[in-house]
Amino acid sequence: MKPLFFAVLALCLCSTLGIAASAHATPVGGPEINPFSCQGDAAAAEDDRSIAQIELELAKKLDPPFEPSDAPSVRAEKLCVIARLKARVGQADAREYFEEAIQANPDEPGYSLFAGEYYAGARGAKGPVIELAERYYYQALEQLERLKASGRYRAFHAVVEDHLQKDLLVLYQADGLALVPWKAFPQHANGYLVPAISVSDQVSISRDTRAVPGGNDTAGFTAEAGLFAQSTRANRQPNAAELFQIARQPVRFQNDLWLNFRQPFVGELSLQYSTMHAKNAAITKFVDPFGLNDIDVKELGVEYQRVLALYPLFDLKLRARVSEVSRTGVVEYLPTCQQNFPVYEFKPAVSRFLGSDKLTLNGTYVFMDIHPICGATDYTGVRGRSISAVNLEYAIYSPLLLPALGLGSLRPYRTSTRGLYLNAGYVNDNEVFGDHRVINRTFFAGARLEGPGAYDLGFSENYAESSGTVIEAGPVEVPSSELSSKILRTSLTVTRRLLNPDETPGVPNSTAGFANHALNWVFPVSVDNVLSRAKDYENFRIGSELWWQVFGTSLGGASLLTTVGYDYEYFYRLPKHTHNVFITARLGWRDL
Repeated sequence: MKPLFFAVLALCLCSTLGIAASAHATPVGGPEINPFSCQGDAAAAEDDRSIAQIELELAKKLDPPFEPSDAPSVRAEKLCVIARLKARVGQADAREYFEEAIQANPDEPGYSLFAGEYYAGARGAKGPVIELAERYYYQALEQLERLKASGRYRAFHAVVEDHLQKDLLVLYQADGLALVPWKAFPQHANGYLVPAISVSDQVSISRDTRAVPGGNDTAGFTAEAGLFAQSTRANRQPNAAELFQIARQPVRFQNDLWLNFRQPFVGELSLQYSTMHAKNAAITKFVDPFGLNDIDVKELGVEYQRVLALYPLFDLKLRARVSEVSRTGVVEYLPTCQQNFPVYEFKPAVSRFLGSDKLTLNGTYVFMDIHPICGATDYTGVRGRSISAVNLEYAIYSPLLLPALGLGSLRPYRTSTRGLYLNAGYVNDNEVFGDHRVINRTFFAGARLEGPGAYDLGFSENYAESSGTVIEAGPVEVPSSELSSKILRTSLTVTRRLLNPDETPGVPNSTAGFANHALNWVFPVSVDNVLSRAKDYENFRIGSELWWQVFGTSLGGASLLTTVGYDYEYFYRLPKHTHNVFITARLGWRDL
């Protein structure tokens, strides 16, 4: 009986497996349809139409979405067009129609590709919904493998695969160099649930009046001149030579190294090690601006981040970091005093579509729990700093009526862009150092138009107000005019896209294992006007930068980004000319 039983069982299993195999091997009913016809039909419904007109086209396609007599492959194509139009006008149920298209034709990877692009491009808060995009992309890879195995891999599937590999390169571009092969380029279907482990590194060398890109050098120099003038120090205003010396350009070397772990069910967890050395960056005693010392900073931290799709409410980004900082050279009179303290950071963001436009609110809170300085026993040794910020961005993705200058006419034409971004925000930086407190409040607003064509334009206004106090015995805080200032910065940025990544939807051609992805030529201009009494450091600044990104296709798809720039800055009241230069090389990145 037993041999007969096992023979019957084996026969049943073989039959079951054979049925399953034939189910995968047999195409769905209806004609074979190139999935890019979905893309073309959706583009035709959007062409030269306002969002309201696109919504009317969508309503027509929903009434009904397909005919009862339509074959499954035809239904899938029509559902895909509806999904793409819903994504274009910002309707939250776009994913449901992508899912229905996939279910109607489960062997067509193109529809999974488009669903992945929805979460990698349109959705997300300050970043893509990586985990959901991954799900659809790897589903498409699995579908492609089944098509190859069953002999139904067509020429248009090669295009789908090429676009898919490019999308995965872009999705993982911030990760750096993959240390394990499962999610390295070219990706395979079996890599979906396997953890990704990668290393990213950023090395920067600069000689600049600004400690960080966009930093407020005018406010910093004004505050240092005010500290010089206080009665506890020189008790006089700095002379021309001293003012000239305060506006310095330290040489800075910085390296940020990250080890990243990411898994679809977990999110991303990263370990950080950073070092920074600034040569002759700090004034040892504010009464003598010619006496300078180096600054050294080391930081060891851990960070977690993930974007969650919580529609129909919003998309939510969680990002938190805790680190331990060790630094020397920042305490006046004590250039060798070493400070060790923890830093806590929290950077949440939420976003949702309002029609075709997108509203994003993101915040930042940083608390530096700095311990009293070396040997201090009273309030003069107290140190501490907290930074809180909020930024509201409204992205207009509707086609805009813009003049068609290329046609020699100012008559407006409805033009699709990469987005018109309007933003406004506030930063509060509260720092205590010894017997002083400085609260810097910054209000900012701006606009950025990406496209049309090869140019991006950005404009912003930043109003920075510093309020300083001197902490006297008691302790009592007394306002200090020397530590207070009001500065208005006007900035304009013009970007020329020399190599537009959107023009190559597939993987770029590779030379010696490296594929050019993007090359931007950037022209930043800024003017600092001081609205308070100490106007010595008013300036204007103009520069030129190159941003070059390549994919290391021979390095598992690692993304490399190099930026090099030169800025000329003129402090016209001193007068002083400065030539600021920087170069940064990134293997993956955290923040740009």
